Amino acid sequence: MAEFALAAAGLETVALRVKNRNLMIEFYRDIIGFNLKREENELAIFGNAKSKSELLWLEESPYAQDHTGEIKKLQRLCLVIPSEKELADVAQRLIKADYPIKDALADNDATGILVEDPEGNQLEIYFGTKSEHQNPTAFNLADLAQKATGEFPRLSDDVHFDKLHLNTSRLKEQQDFLENVIGLKVQDETSGILALNGGNFHVGLTAGQGGTLDLSTDDVLGLDFLQFRVLPTDILALADHLASLNVAFFIDQKKQIITIYDPTGIEWWFISKDKKRH
Repeated sequence: MAEFALAAAGLETVALRVKNRNLMIEFYRDIIGFNLKREENELAIFGNAKSKSELLWLEESPYAQDHTGEIKKLQRLCLVIPSEKELADVAQRLIKADYPIKDALADNDATGILVEDPEGNQLEIYFGTKSEHQNPTAFNLADLAQKATGEFPRLSDDVHFDKLHLNTSRLKEQQDFLENVIGLKVQDETSGILALNGGNFHVGLTAGQGGTLDLSTDDVLGLDFLQFRVLPTDILALADHLASLNVAFFIDQKKQIITIYDPTGIEWWFISKDKKRH
């Protein structure tokens, strides 16, 4: 059988299951600078300045379990900021809100800020070239904030998620899913971590045990699903490939949407570029 390869798969949406939507809206809109596109029932949908951008969905689930302090499926999200000026504006908003900073690191190629949202999801916000083999040093966030101009009260067109790190109790199965089931190349990064590269997006995998790792995403707060835009031909090719593997998946009648669960229990959505946004 020929090796299956999914063409460029751009990450369009990260969906988080949350308990306090209003508090999370205040963080992602007022501090980080996402545009709140609209609210639909329990959903709050955010993007950058692009009219059709839907980078982040927050789904309020007040009865989901917190599992505060325990290991979660989502280790960290990475948000790319296209300029130092825009990152400086984010830094200024963080300082103005007196928001706690977990880390602020820089080297010759990148500057990054690590925070946790109000429900414990880690968000790395960075400008520059990202590499796993850096030797960054701490910097004073106030020095960066001094460069703020106020030009970017909301995230600009080119802001996007380029990476997420997952914790999994089924490392080898998760790697096989990424590489052989959905057809995206996996490369070794460092000991215990694997990276997936497809288009402008990759995933880090770290082995772990306990916490929410083996629980259904419907029952716990945190990462719910990932949504990708792919070519219409890739939807059909992916459906044929999954069927040949006897892997369980859903495809709609118009053959524009495929959803599949990975071994960690996260749902992956592949949406045809022809599919209209709601």
